Amino acid sequence: MSDFTSVDTNEDFIFDTPLDELVDNLYAKRSVTRENALVELVDSFESDDLLSFVENQYITISYLFINSIKKGMTKETNLACRAIGLLSFTVGGGIGSHEIMKEALPQLCKILSGSDQSKIPAVVKCIGLLAFLGADELDETEMALEAIWKIIQPKSGNNVTTVKYEPPVVVAAITAWTLLLTTISTWRINHENWTKYISDLSNLLEADDRAVRMAAGEAMALFFELKLFDVKPAEEDSEYFQRLTYMNNMRAKVTAQIDALSCEASHKGANKKNRSAQRELFRNIWDYVMNGGDIEETVKMSSRGTILCISSWAELIQLNFIKHFLRKGFHQHAQYNPLMREIFTFDEDEIEYLPNRVKKIHRSKSKRRHYLQIKKERDIAEARKQSFFNELIY
Repeated sequence: MSDFTSVDTNEDFIFDTPLDELVDNLYAKRSVTRENALVELVDSFESDDLLSFVENQYITISYLFINSIKKGMTKETNLACRAIGLLSFTVGGGIGSHEIMKEALPQLCKILSGSDQSKIPAVVKCIGLLAFLGADELDETEMALEAIWKIIQPKSGNNVTTVKYEPPVVVAAITAWTLLLTTISTWRINHENWTKYISDLSNLLEADDRAVRMAAGEAMALFFELKLFDVKPAEEDSEYFQRLTYMNNMRAKVTAQIDALSCEASHKGANKKNRSAQRELFRNIWDYVMNGGDIEETVKMSSRGTILCISSWAELIQLNFIKHFLRKGFHQHAQYNPLMREIFTFDEDEIEYLPNRVKKIHRSKSKRRHYLQIKKERDIAEARKQSFFNELIY
């Protein structure tokens, strides 16, 4: 990728819109000029529907954001990470988000290998969102998961100096990593590979920092929802009972940790408000693990009363991450961005309040979900039928 930095201003050039001028300022040599432009662009992405502005130039704009990520100090890099995430969200997933992700991830991963921790929270969140929106293949998601996991659990060894990351860095990494895990279907997960993750996150449930414990707790809730503690037998597998015993022991350990955190007293350095938030989270996780309790949360998505109903840990994790990343732009995107209807399911009786371009996409997505559900049920029935005939034959 070429270096886009050039002169600070061009007084003779007449810009079509103020946004064009802000984009042009990203070419400036002076970092303060680029920073000021990023501040205003981020605010515009949060406040307005900019799809018509970016849809024909999102690649050029993304290159400029990546240039700021590469060249900037902490403030500029962090702003550019937010800007490119908001750009991908505005583009709306699909080919556009995939192209942005492919161009940005190499540079973002380079920053993770550096020593400047002040950039890492913004970078891991950016990696999480870009891969969440843009990854087409499982290996792309796994690459992002692996890059983020190195922050959660740094490698150690005789020839490796273990990095001690600050709690805010670890929290950001866990939340981004957990977001990506929500995109992997259960049938695509190799359960044998997850024992290390479960063990490491179990250790983080005992961290001194409350926010780290809560982030690890949400990841564990998703592990239970994805049934990652289950061990599936395989033919001629001599290690099956060993894995089964290990995972049962880990399930018992994690369950006991969740129980303890759901009624934690005043130790471990948390104030009353923070302890209350932790107890509420872990009580909900405990209820889900022990009783199969449903996740029930409603979110007002627009001023006209559109309501989103959350019914799984995966949806709750996605919602919390997106709300945190979009900040004040959440309701703006909820009302006008069709991508929100792809990520979350809305009731049909709420469609009448949506813009026309969102109605059309929402209905097509609903039809597709209905078709995929029918196809899935047919595939299961066919598999059971084939299994029955195989048993008769053998």
